[in-house]
Amino acid sequence: MLRAKLTIAAEMLAALASFSAVAQSPAEAQVLAGLNAARAQGVTCPASGRRPVAAPLLPSPAHALAARNQAGYMSSRAGVTHAGAGGTTPRVRAASAGVQAVSVTEIIYMGTGPQAALNWWLASPLHCAILTDARYTHAGAAVVQGSRGTAYVVVLSSQPR
Repeated sequence: MLRAKLTIAAEMLAALASFSAVAQSPAEAQVLAGLNAARAQGVTCPASGRRPVAAPLLPSPAHALAARNQAGYMSSRAGVTHAGAGGTTPRVRAASAGVQAVSVTEIIYMGTGPQAALNWWLASPLHCAILTDARYTHAGAAVVQGSRGTAYVVVLSSQPR
């Protein structure tokens, strides 16, 4: 029994290690770069006004894994939704991918390109406020094309616990 549990744990660690070696796609890198550019200059968000400059989001393989899982679900089955497979929440999906933080959120978009996603998020009062919130320090982005369209998902979190 113990040997089986150790084998499963070793397989999970190997899978995570191989995932972290997977490079971001150019579109995913463009999404994070765009978010960091907005945070670096400070932006004016609809309804909440001028937002202060915030530190760049640090890229995280665990966040990217959570984002890819939701983007894959959205693009192949669900359309735009924060509910994941089996009704999972962003916090549950992030924790399942290894993110351990006090605050976890995600922003989602389905559409035509990274710049369109960034423009939409920055024009939305809620999404703009989330993207520029300095308590979020780590992030992972995913861009997945599927039968339902191209999904853009960013998982953000505060400092790890």
